[in-house]
Amino acid sequence: MKALVKYSEESGAYKVQDVEIPKIGPHDVLVKIKTTAICGTDLSILYNKYIGRKPVPIPIIVGHEAAGIIADIGKEVRDLKINDRVVIEPLQGCGKCIDCKLGNKNMCHDWEHLGITCDGTFAEYIAVSEDAAHKLPENVSFKNASCLEPIGLTVRSLEHVAPVLGDRAVIIGPGKIGLFHLQALKASGVTEVFVIGLDQDKKRFEIAEQLGADFIINGSKEDPIKKVMDITKGRGVDVVIETANSPKCFSMAIEVAGPKARVSTFGLYPEATIAPVSVIRKGLTIFGDVALLTKHFIRAIRWIEIGKVLAEPVITHSFPLEEAEVAIRVFKEGEEGAVILEN
Repeated sequence: MKALVKYSEESGAYKVQDVEIPKIGPHDVLVKIKTTAICGTDLSILYNKYIGRKPVPIPIIVGHEAAGIIADIGKEVRDLKINDRVVIEPLQGCGKCIDCKLGNKNMCHDWEHLGITCDGTFAEYIAVSEDAAHKLPENVSFKNASCLEPIGLTVRSLEHVAPVLGDRAVIIGPGKIGLFHLQALKASGVTEVFVIGLDQDKKRFEIAEQLGADFIINGSKEDPIKKVMDITKGRGVDVVIETANSPKCFSMAIEVAGPKARVSTFGLYPEATIAPVSVIRKGLTIFGDVALLTKHFIRAIRWIEIGKVLAEPVITHSFPLEEAEVAIRVFKEGEEGAVILEN
């Protein structure tokens, strides 16, 4: 089968090549990948910038956001059958550590994560545990299902920040996770959503406007903090979602937050400068987290099923697997919405 493989330790050493179709165990399923989305984590692995809990094995097939059709099942699989349409949950905990036993497998230090610790989804086929394959409702397209993992991250984030009808919110960074948050916040009753980006986000701003953003702020042309404060009459907002992956944006998130605001951060930068006095005097709650739990994944499927948070309006490019190297280059430019591969 064809797969995009990082084949050596050298930065940028990846290509589409022929590899063997993976074999399945008694409790596994073989999934023929139909759609798989590119993520910033994939780039960090391909270009040797990823810092995780476990070393990335080389060679490795990258990718972890995918949906497809079951092509084969292990002899002990009971709840799934060949030709079932499924989406793949990428994270599995060890099941033995205290964090797994407490229900927080995303905190497991011995986790297995598709495309990070084992072969992933940028391939024609993938073998996964039956527990990692979730059936798709008939009205959920493979394109919408391609981004279920980041939509699941949005579920987790909203669980933390708990938006209330009438809240105001700021989204820093109009990439695909920011745009999924925009849909979810509007569906949750947030009445004013500010989306902050830069000149390079022109296409993303257009998508944000179509999805109902109330205020688009181009940080390359005006001061986002001043703009938010002017519109909110100096109070700031109730919810802040920081997805820009820039250390400057962490301090911005604190500055635009109003009293008792809830802040969810996604940026994986190693350090940032903040003013603790602002956090304390405003009474802010700041949430950090990583990956997601099965409950978030299942809720994300429901969000798509009812049409409240969709990937298709956010997808700007689709490439065949054979052109994965081109797709990676397009995604790396950082100007588009979601970029996916289709088989």
